Amino acid sequence: MTRLLTILSVLAFVAGTTSPHQLARAQEGSAQSGAAGPETLYLLADSHEAGHADHGSGAADSRIAHGTGVIQAIDSENRSLTIDHEPIDEIGMGAMTMGFGVVGAVDLSGLSEGDSVAFRLKRGRDNSYRVTAICNRDTHGPDCLAGGSDD
Repeated sequence: MTRLLTILSVLAFVAGTTSPHQLARAQEGSAQSGAAGPETLYLLADSHEAGHADHGSGAADSRIAHGTGVIQAIDSENRSLTIDHEPIDEIGMGAMTMGFGVVGAVDLSGLSEGDSVAFRLKRGRDNSYRVTAICNRDTHGPDCLAGGSDD
């Protein structure tokens, strides 16, 4: 039973649902008791709470963000954009020029280098952000993504 607890604790740690401190506390508890006991329940409760805390705090979903910037490069073949963007406060990202992957549903044909754009990002399972919507602010107005879905 102790071996099973250790394996489950390591898996929870690797999956990111518990902290190293919680893992050490669970392993100490199992070593002292020789079997699963109250410490196991404490680990599972902490893991559940930590899992929810890691998905963003407050009302905003940390996987979705909105930005504005200027397109520096378009790579239609590889479905990516390089954007010189303003700070994106929703995810704590400062102003910078960086490349973003673009999801398949986004039409890049009407965009050009130098366009001032508003864009929506979504964080994927790999923790990288991809453009899920984009519009030209000069052509469609500064709030061209307002009212759109954050899916």
